Amino acid sequence: MRTIGVDTGGTFTDFVFWEDGRLRLLKVPSTPDAPEQAVLQGIRYWLNEGAPFRLLHGTTVGTNAILEGKGARTAFLTTRGFRDMLHIGRQERQELYSLCPRPRPCLAERALCAEVAERIAYDGTVLYPLHTEGLERLVRRWKRAGVEAVAVCLLFSYVNPSHERALKAILERYFAVSISSEVAPEFREYERASTTFLNATLTPIMGRYLERLQASAGALGAEPILLSGSSGGLMSLPRARAYPLGTVLSGPAAGVMGAWALARQVGAHKVLTLDVGGTSSDMALIDHEPLRATLGEIGGMPLRMPRLDIHTLGAGGGSLAYLDPAGGLRVGPQSAGADPGPAVYGKSLQPTLTDAHFVMGHLLTETFGFGQIPLEPERAWRAIEPLAQSLGLTIPETAEAIVEQARARIARGLRTLSAGKGYDPAQFTLVVFGGAGALHACVLARLLQIPQWLVPPYPGVLSAYGLLWMEILHESVRTVLRALPDRADPPLERVLIDLREECEAIMREAGVPIGSFELHPYADLRYMGQSHEMTVPLNLARLPQTRAEFERLHQVRYGFTLSGRPVELVNLRLRAVALQPKPAGASWEPPADWLPPNLPGTTKVILNGETLEVPVIPRHTLAPDEVVPAPALVVQPDATVLIEPGWHVQVCRRTGALMGRWQGGQ
Repeated sequence: MRTIGVDTGGTFTDFVFWEDGRLRLLKVPSTPDAPEQAVLQGIRYWLNEGAPFRLLHGTTVGTNAILEGKGARTAFLTTRGFRDMLHIGRQERQELYSLCPRPRPCLAERALCAEVAERIAYDGTVLYPLHTEGLERLVRRWKRAGVEAVAVCLLFSYVNPSHERALKAILERYFAVSISSEVAPEFREYERASTTFLNATLTPIMGRYLERLQASAGALGAEPILLSGSSGGLMSLPRARAYPLGTVLSGPAAGVMGAWALARQVGAHKVLTLDVGGTSSDMALIDHEPLRATLGEIGGMPLRMPRLDIHTLGAGGGSLAYLDPAGGLRVGPQSAGADPGPAVYGKSLQPTLTDAHFVMGHLLTETFGFGQIPLEPERAWRAIEPLAQSLGLTIPETAEAIVEQARARIARGLRTLSAGKGYDPAQFTLVVFGGAGALHACVLARLLQIPQWLVPPYPGVLSAYGLLWMEILHESVRTVLRALPDRADPPLERVLIDLREECEAIMREAGVPIGSFELHPYADLRYMGQSHEMTVPLNLARLPQTRAEFERLHQVRYGFTLSGRPVELVNLRLRAVALQPKPAGASWEPPADWLPPNLPGTTKVILNGETLEVPVIPRHTLAPDEVVPAPALVVQPDATVLIEPGWHVQVCRRTGALMGRWQGGQ
């Protein structure tokens, strides 16, 4: 069946169309007020109404709703005495040395936080039965306040969910209800409550969006429609409606999976990925498979859910350059966004990283933005001029300082992700993508002493391409909190049976027959007395082997082990994976009109403080195994590759990727 991967971004919506061993790409301007309109525009570009196809979708609807504070108005209901749980949090100081530290953000309104009389013990015993007197009065008050969703998080409901389920049965007649025993059935009340609240606030927003998408794309023949999840897998529409928080890293997760697919095809198993877009840089580490995490945060609130371990920095093409109060140059995290965008867009005079690249000659007006954005290059010079005057530099020198500042931040982030977790970046391959990633490949690899980098055939649409490499995936979890046994244990086997039944139900919902998916057990382990755990593969028949893997990973991550200390089993996890068709070996077809006829043969660029005349090479003219001169600009519809001196760059015969290897030099 023909398949369309579509990734919605802030500026562009990216498409990859796969049929009969061919891959075609497209970019259309995003429509933020109604994201499904851009999706439909791209679908209609290729297909007539009624032609069946599979639609795989990465979306930013949930992420933007949280970051922009545009989620549904949500109430919070918890056990009596814990009304302020979300506001108290863990009383951590985010700014350790500040005399006036800012409190952790909280999206919950205290007036909409309420309590219910009930209490369950840590072992699931009911200490005080649920009393719902006054609940109807509370519902009326919430209705008057415009509440659309309710998050319910009761103490120890991950052990005994009966009270939460009873409350859901009452409240779901009036609101969209999320209960913690379904959203995040793990211990640690604050993180569980925060995750449940974030899920609840997204439920009405994503529900309306997915309803519109299903109606309009379904009319064009989309069946099935699957969404990219933060865990690096695909999820069904019903699952995404019920648990929209699982889509908050939808696009970045697809990008990591696309980079992993490309790396595997060239035999690279240790990879650092870097996706530089308009507002941020997303990075991840792959050691034979992507690193995963279970705890993160968004909008300042923690979320506890299985996800790829993706780190994000506010350093993208639209990141603003400015002087801090001490007169130092800073780039980001503030961004000009898509509107007004960089100064070259002609709508403002705010200097950005993109403007600096234009001043340095790294970007050409003829190829930028797929030719769909009218540009005014002279505005980039005018926008940077005030900064140059303040710094006592020329405009090109200031532009170079802006680019170096952004690269230093990204390099610091990549070091934290690799060396900060016990991995030597020199043993990895750097895969760069996104609209701006390929501008930084050479410098970042040199700064981190990474010997090789890869630029995919079409880096600007790699997240859409990555959707084609994702499996249908679901992970179920149960908190156990007991010492890791030395041999097979019947209680643990019963927990895994419960998890298997849950996974089977979710897979049936996604249309996957029983027996056509794989099940992989994992365990969250820690030494007794530790506060945080690590996830390792679980082998119930060989539990000492599971402990050995935990200690190996502990040695890598922290540099030591405690071989004489007992190991605690915190959570059991079961990951269900349904394999999907893959576009391995498919050939890329560039659009017929992707480059203008007036493309220059050479251009002047600033590299390391020098102005050089370099060739401009259309990427589609490069043959397999062809060596690309250095320095050079390789241009294509979705990105520009800046090749600096000192690198041997060749076209990979198998994948069409550009492969750069360090040869020495500047």
